[in-house]
Amino acid sequence: MKHVAACAVVCLSLMLAAPAAAQFPLFQQPGLPGSTLDPQELQPTRRAPLTITPSLTFTEEYNDNVLLDNRNRVSDFITGFTPGIAITYERPTYRLSAAYNFTAELFARETQESHAFDRQNFFLDTMWKVTPQLTLSFTETFIFSTDTNLIARENVSTGRDRSYSNVIGGGASYQIDPFWAVRGSASYTLERFSRNNLDDSDVYRATVAVDRKINPRLTGSLAYEFGYFNVSNEQNAVTHTPRLGAAWRATETITLSLSGGPTVEVFENGDTRLTPAVTASYGQRVWFGGVGLSYDRTVGTAGGLGGPTDNDLISGYVTVTTLTRGLTVQLLPTYSIVKSPNSSRVDVRAFTASLQATYRLTDWVALIGGYQFFHQRSDSTQLSSIGTPIANDADQNRVFVGVTFGYPIRFD
Repeated sequence: MKHVAACAVVCLSLMLAAPAAAQFPLFQQPGLPGSTLDPQELQPTRRAPLTITPSLTFTEEYNDNVLLDNRNRVSDFITGFTPGIAITYERPTYRLSAAYNFTAELFARETQESHAFDRQNFFLDTMWKVTPQLTLSFTETFIFSTDTNLIARENVSTGRDRSYSNVIGGGASYQIDPFWAVRGSASYTLERFSRNNLDDSDVYRATVAVDRKINPRLTGSLAYEFGYFNVSNEQNAVTHTPRLGAAWRATETITLSLSGGPTVEVFENGDTRLTPAVTASYGQRVWFGGVGLSYDRTVGTAGGLGGPTDNDLISGYVTVTTLTRGLTVQLLPTYSIVKSPNSSRVDVRAFTASLQATYRLTDWVALIGGYQFFHQRSDSTQLSSIGTPIANDADQNRVFVGVTFGYPIRFD
């Protein structure tokens, strides 16, 4: 079971483009909240089950395309103040981690864009080992942002707009014997947008699976996935996906996984179609840190453009932790292709690349900095009520530097 759980964690981390410790309070990756965890684990070892870590981050950012629209490029300098709090509670059979932060922004030129709560992030992760065989989990991720390309994994931008996403998920796994395990999970994802011409969505998913440990390094799996899509102004649709997969620990440092199968999509009017579903990942610990690459093809949504759509997502990470004590550097690229299945209504290609660095001066002070590039091209035919494209071509460069303060408070 430990091998199965480890492979699942690695696959999930790769699919989301980076380890959780990689994220910043200001520059989250698409679909991931920011956090201020310590990749090098330089914080003092926890000596108490409950740890509360308040933090405060000051940043200065330059953004050369605030509106995410090449037809109307607006650049600005933005000062950010990010208070946050993280809570961790650990017992031998139970773990709870939660974090929340928001960013108050002051724009130097576009002063009307200055707001206190236009960026908010919340993350919750819990695990309870009820018995040696039964493990339960629950997670939640909430992102509120004016950067529509960052609230969801699809990485699609529909310009600057107050929007948010919330993903709630729960799971259970049961180890039948040393070779067999069963698991199940369910999730609910909602996306909301302020503009009337953007489509809100509610997506429900459920999975049941059986895992068979073939040898100490190889585990096979057979799974069934169900999806229900409720998208504004679109037909409801359901998906059925049987999957066959395997997770292989090729060496002590390399983990590979592959799963796939056909997705049958059934629309409200009775139409059906067949499309492939594939998930593959590679992760490796190397002498300088870690590297990873993943590919995921699934039926999903296109952010505010609606759906369901065929989504191809390629993501990776390179983490460097050996340059000097306290310094971590990460490169986090993500490329997505989002298309309507039988038309050009939605046809978007988007690329995000972040180069991020954090240097921990002391246990409670760290310097942070980064560069993020976003590139989107759209051949979508979907138009607004006044006949203009909703998904615009966009090229955006963002540079920021800052300092963060935070120290763990422990309770026995």
